[in-house]
Amino acid sequence: MRNRATLRFHSILPILAIAAAFLIMPPAASAQTACSPTINSCGCTIVKPGSYKIGLAIDSTQGLTPAGACIEIASSFVILDGGKKTITGAGGGTPEGIGIWVHHPFRSVFLEGRGTVISGWDVGLLIQGRQVVADDFTANTNGTAGIELNNAEAVELTSPTAISNLNYGIWVKQTSISDITNSKTQTNGNVGLYVGCSNIGPTSSGCSSGPSPGNYIFTGGIAGNTNYGVALDIGAKQTIVTNQTLSGGTHNSKDDLFDANSSCGSNKWFANDSTATNNQAGGCIK
Repeated sequence: MRNRATLRFHSILPILAIAAAFLIMPPAASAQTACSPTINSCGCTIVKPGSYKIGLAIDSTQGLTPAGACIEIASSFVILDGGKKTITGAGGGTPEGIGIWVHHPFRSVFLEGRGTVISGWDVGLLIQGRQVVADDFTANTNGTAGIELNNAEAVELTSPTAISNLNYGIWVKQTSISDITNSKTQTNGNVGLYVGCSNIGPTSSGCSSGPSPGNYIFTGGIAGNTNYGVALDIGAKQTIVTNQTLSGGTHNSKDDLFDANSSCGSNKWFANDSTATNNQAGGCIK
């Protein structure tokens, strides 16, 4: 399984290098502020291929894009280095805005967090592109989700941490053939890692915005979420979930592992924490 992630990662980097040197994207709308190679404040959009780096801790008081984000990526062939910096929203009981937003249909984007912490937004990291690699981001105390993959494809989300978000830690919505590896999704207000498209969490009523098939979820810590640790809703087909553990923490209040598809459908669960609770009495969650 690791070969799929490795091959995709290596295939993106040469394209990024070539495109950054030669490809120029159309200019963005005049209302947008284009990001400079070193980003020292919120409120800009990356509109050209190339390498970018967050140079300072940045926050929402510095201004936002017209769409309400700190940093938007509206170009293919982009490398963004988070530089271990913080990206902080206004916070509060109903956080607003987006920390980093990778737009559809852009592709071949590489985000290296190096421990960058995104907090206080409605969604900390929103990925809607394809062939995107996002490594080592922490998204804590956000609203709808710490990290959201929405209408995305072929995303490699590696070593993400999503703790104490108000709703979902990581939300995979209308997204296919993507990998989430070495994640930590703990003490979130609804579900740690949710694959589906209901705004209120796992349901058996189907999905209105399209399925999320063919995703791989490998190695995660899922302790202490308010409802579920890992939950697959109707439409999450051909999904593999393996090596999800409580990591020495507490059980999730409803089920640690949940699959709304009868007998798990075409999903495969294996090598998960033997002490974890699950909703499939027939044994398809293992």
